Amino acid sequence: MSKPYAIFGAGLSALAARRLALAEGRQVVLIDEAGRGDRTTFEAGDEAEFASCVFSPGFAADHPWRVLAESSGIPCLGEIAFAAAHWKGRIIGITGTNGKSTLTALLDKALRHSGYASVAAGNIGYPFSDAVLSDSNHAEAYAVIEISSFQAELADGLQLDALLWTNFAEDHLDRYACMGRYFAAKARLFDCLKQDGICVVGPQVAHWMASMRKSFDACTIAYEDLSILSQLSPDSVFKHYPYSENFSLAAELWWWMDKQSSLLIEAADTTTLAPHRLTVVAELGGVRFWNDSKATNFHAALAALESVDPPIVWIGGGRVKGGDVEAFAEEVGKHVDAAVLYGEVADRLARALGGSLDSVHVRPRFEDAVIAAAELAAEIPNSNVLLSPAFSSFDQFTSYDERGKSFTDTVLSLKNACKPR
Repeated sequence: MSKPYAIFGAGLSALAARRLALAEGRQVVLIDEAGRGDRTTFEAGDEAEFASCVFSPGFAADHPWRVLAESSGIPCLGEIAFAAAHWKGRIIGITGTNGKSTLTALLDKALRHSGYASVAAGNIGYPFSDAVLSDSNHAEAYAVIEISSFQAELADGLQLDALLWTNFAEDHLDRYACMGRYFAAKARLFDCLKQDGICVVGPQVAHWMASMRKSFDACTIAYEDLSILSQLSPDSVFKHYPYSENFSLAAELWWWMDKQSSLLIEAADTTTLAPHRLTVVAELGGVRFWNDSKATNFHAALAALESVDPPIVWIGGGRVKGGDVEAFAEEVGKHVDAAVLYGEVADRLARALGGSLDSVHVRPRFEDAVIAAAELAAEIPNSNVLLSPAFSSFDQFTSYDERGKSFTDTVLSLKNACKPR
């Protein structure tokens, strides 16, 4: 009898990998520290029991279980690489510090508009293993896979027909000791490209490739192409920065794939942003309230600040993921009229902003920060309240989604309180 697979973790991707392994006729042992699997421990000698190990993205390279498994010489995979071995069609990988989900959704929609079977999976929230088990898994289908750096770490065996890398900036430095290691995690995807695969990167990625002395001759750099951007509807979310940069990568790939540009434009014009991505959720007394809770790093928050017209009352804060908070604060000070800060990083961020901004306020609780920002904005004509936190949500929330919903609910409660009785 063949040895079972060990699957580590009991979250969304791990459970999907288990479903796939069982469907393939394999025995599975689910190992989870929190007691939601078959075992709670993995010790020296246990590795000999298994044919392969599949790790959830949350297991960093220095986790004892991963160190033990990788040092044993048995195959160690991430869920995406494990699923890819069972996918019959073509695979397009999407990575980057920001913009991955939006670009993944756009390409998936454009392919379906072009008459292809396509599925968006991976870090976007739908495990690739579940896509493999779906009716979409056939030779003519596309899988458009959002791949985080965590998922790219264990990508051995993944074969990509195309790779798009949107941008690269400070993020996840609580997991990676330096930017070089963060870059190296994502750069593993270069090795996953098929010999005739298409690779498109943003200019920022090309700059980092040069600084890290990482050459890849097959890469095309996608600069913003005004000729195709001008064909988008004036109301298209991809018409303006930062989404125009992502659209340029899609357009470059589309050209290399020799597909009809009008179908990509049609898909872009009919795409709406997923929740909590730089969207106006309400207008109250001349103040517009922007929900950009998805901005969990410096690069995303600065992009939002550059996209929203002043005057801006900015809501920032949460849990630090590493990076130069003081340098980030210096940039923020150039764009905002007032800042309301919350969460674990609030006091440090307030000190950093104090030298460049007069109106800095700390409200430890998130909901209190939203109310304080609304009160400040009410005193500034034609102002915008922008939630673009730049930090993780995990100090007060379980996800950026929960934080975004809290923002919207708090703003709408203020709006309802102002209605005449």
